[in-house]
Amino acid sequence: MAKKKTATLRRQPQQERGTRRITELLDAADRVFAQVGYEGATTNAIAKEAGASVGSLYQFFPDKEALLLALADRYRSALHEIHDRVFTAETARLPLAQLYDLVVETLAGFYAAHPGFRSLFYGSTTTPALAAAAATLHEECVQRVEAMMAHGLPHASPARRRLLADMNVTALKALLPLAEASNARCRAEVLAEIKRMLHAHMQAVMQCETMRE
Repeated sequence: MAKKKTATLRRQPQQERGTRRITELLDAADRVFAQVGYEGATTNAIAKEAGASVGSLYQFFPDKEALLLALADRYRSALHEIHDRVFTAETARLPLAQLYDLVVETLAGFYAAHPGFRSLFYGSTTTPALAAAAATLHEECVQRVEAMMAHGLPHASPARRRLLADMNVTALKALLPLAEASNARCRAEVLAEIKRMLHAHMQAVMQCETMRE
């Protein structure tokens, strides 16, 4: 028999104070999961990181998995907002260098604000539900980028646009953590190199497609 999915919240907050406490606990879980991984994290450590008692944590979350699922929901919501704002027909018409500057800086900001995201979603996936969520997020990103490429590469085949979109998404997933592992000065240099690499590749692709027309 399949294991029953753990409820995310034990009870819904009735006051602003409760909502604020949930935010603090999820922020703490984000940091603790980033530091020691899901398996190494404990509810005691998360409560301590949040400046709360473990009893306060259990008022809202029945266990560690509930924290994980709630945090995953928050990641997805934040990324969907980014997708809606960045991957649009309007931004697709920006000059290529400006487009990559927007995309790389926005996603780098997301990684910096959510330190546990990569280890939970793209490290050793913790639960089947999280593995499925990671695959869905990747597919959503690829589809958004592929739709944008229809503007810049209108004569490329759908299969080629799909390949290029997947390469861009996979490259960013692999390279952005390098920036977060660096100090402020090195971070800026890493981000500049990521932009330069992606821009040079896509510029060459666009030139080749133009020559084929």
